[in-house]
Amino acid sequence: MKKSKLPNASKHEDGVDLISSMPDGVLLLILSRRLCTEEVVRSSILSRRWRYLWTAIPSVNIHIRDRGKVDRNGFTEFVYWVLSNRSADLDYFRLYCLDYYSMSTVGRWIHYAVTRNVKQLDLVFSPKGNTDAAEMPHCLVNCGSLEVLKWYLPGGRLRLPNFTGFPALRVLDLDEADLQEDRELINGFLQSLPLLEELRLADCFMGELDLLCISCPKLKTLTLKKTIWDLLMCDGIKISCPKLVDLDIRGYIADNFFFECLDSLKKAQIQPKLEGSTISVLFPGISRVEHLSIGLYFFIECINAALDPSLPKMKTLVLKTTMDAFTMDNFNQILKYYPKLESLKLIIKQIFHEEYEWLDEDETRKLLTPDVKWVESLEFNGEKPKPDINWWQDELKMVFTWGKKNQFFNW
Repeated sequence: MKKSKLPNASKHEDGVDLISSMPDGVLLLILSRRLCTEEVVRSSILSRRWRYLWTAIPSVNIHIRDRGKVDRNGFTEFVYWVLSNRSADLDYFRLYCLDYYSMSTVGRWIHYAVTRNVKQLDLVFSPKGNTDAAEMPHCLVNCGSLEVLKWYLPGGRLRLPNFTGFPALRVLDLDEADLQEDRELINGFLQSLPLLEELRLADCFMGELDLLCISCPKLKTLTLKKTIWDLLMCDGIKISCPKLVDLDIRGYIADNFFFECLDSLKKAQIQPKLEGSTISVLFPGISRVEHLSIGLYFFIECINAALDPSLPKMKTLVLKTTMDAFTMDNFNQILKYYPKLESLKLIIKQIFHEEYEWLDEDETRKLLTPDVKWVESLEFNGEKPKPDINWWQDELKMVFTWGKKNQFFNW
């Protein structure tokens, strides 16, 4: 039997490579989708047409481990070679070098990116040995093209600029940055970012800063998160952002909270881990929120401290608590203030490995929620129950079952 000869799909009849015959714009788009610059540079060996094509790609993504075994000198030469041979401006520059280099070396690489009008800079870097602090280079602070700055410093210290900068910055994302040396500069630094629309501070530490003030006039999204339990991010937080739409606060953030002038807020998740005595002023700052996910205990504390805890725009309420802290009285107290909810979700979780204790039957109450349109099944330890719903006279009785035991709630 003769073997059939299939046409080579990658060749034209004249022998010219099909991909290489595409316009430069298409080829650059294809190469841009390759996340690793190391692989993109290797494409230069395909043909003369491809030799310098990679230099026009508007993105650079360099990871110290993409070259296999870590070779510090070789990596340094490669980064310099890539940045110095570029023929196009940079839309995106990602540099992953951990703590293998000093701030002076990384600062020079940042300077190269700034000269190419970098728009987004994504760094995974802390100074070698964590003995020195990473300082934001002046060229970066003064960069008129930079719109997005994401910097992950695994346990590293970060020095903030003491002068106004970042004229075009819209997104700032700091992860595991130790800011305690410059904690007195933090508030002024944030207030000097006139175009900032998104701010994320994750597992950052500010020492004994009395009050972190976030009052960016154009901020739309704010995320404050701290999962490390040993130290709070700071002592207190004050948020006053009239354009803020989405707020997410979780973990060991602070003991004291003050919310003001959040006139555009639509969605908020507020789940602080509270340890000491707290002062929480939640109302009337979030009076326009529509979707709220909040810790039950924290919410009760804020309600009790408020003159008027009304939330007239709220449609969805998610309450999170632990079994040891849950009482039906607190639950009923909340629902008394918000009888016009359209959806309600209660999540009860067990803490650590304590055994689950069932609520006493005499604690159950008829919940005052006649206008609730939808109620999602309760969760316990992430396990979905099996609800049995029955109407009896004017009462909706919902029986939730986990395993072989039943827990009764009257709605």
